Amino acid sequence: MNLIVHHLRFTLRARTLVHLGPQAGAQLRGALWGALQGFACTAPQLRHDPEHTRHCPMCHLLALEDGQSARGANPPRPFAIRPPLAERPQQDRIFYPGDTFHVGVNLFGDAAALFPYVFQAFQRMGEGGVGYGRGRFSIEHVEAYNPLSGENVPLLRERHFLAMPGAPVTQEAIERAAQRLPTETLRLRFLTPAQIKQRGQWVTQPNFAALIARLLERCQAIEQHYTDHPTPRDVWRERYLELTAAAEQIALAEDRTRWVRVQSGSRRTNSRNAISGLVGEAVFSGELRPFRVWLLWGQSLHVGKNAVKGNGWYALVAR
Repeated sequence: MNLIVHHLRFTLRARTLVHLGPQAGAQLRGALWGALQGFACTAPQLRHDPEHTRHCPMCHLLALEDGQSARGANPPRPFAIRPPLAERPQQDRIFYPGDTFHVGVNLFGDAAALFPYVFQAFQRMGEGGVGYGRGRFSIEHVEAYNPLSGENVPLLRERHFLAMPGAPVTQEAIERAAQRLPTETLRLRFLTPAQIKQRGQWVTQPNFAALIARLLERCQAIEQHYTDHPTPRDVWRERYLELTAAAEQIALAEDRTRWVRVQSGSRRTNSRNAISGLVGEAVFSGELRPFRVWLLWGQSLHVGKNAVKGNGWYALVAR
């Protein structure tokens, strides 16, 4: 797949009480929207114009219109929030003055060039506050890291830029890592709620075929919108048919997941949305060799609905 992913990790220090709810990713995404629209969009009246949104930093990240997607369908956003995790998924995240906490942002494809805007937005978020009571924070450290190799690249020192993001996840790195994974049994840990649908219904128990189907669709959509040379559609279609058929033969060997109910609210649209989903661990067994690359991509891209808000974040776990 012709894609790169930059994993960014912001280390933040609470200046006042920072109180994030169970929907921490949604709150952070909303704060990012609010911060970016204050300085990164020069023509808000053109936000639904494909030519404007293709080149506007804020719209490219958060409100892309391409003029080609099916009616009612939006292109996937080129990033995913990684909120601070709690001991239990439905638990609030509370940080007292002086506490440090981490927020991740994964940038996909050409969105990596927008890192300076994301950094400035985090600065504004810290000044304006996030979560309940608008808790304020300062940026202590920013780094790019590669979860496959363990490489870390500092991007900030004493509040000054050192470099643009480095150490990206690439197809070559994914293929090397895939060779080190088991071929018959894999354990997935869903760190944030995974909202996956199959035939119009929410999947409330781990289903490998549904997981692979949604993951392939996400990989194709992100590559199509955020790379210069995406894989041809007919190749994706053949790949999809072959892999989803093979995925039907993979068994759920162990299920330690549960469905959690979480809602997120939006000040912008004055609405509430369910971001519920599966969390916990699932073990799959069978001929997993052809799926290892795609499962590794899913670690970086997330899977399912509301991935931009942090949902669908999972990790492959060594037994």
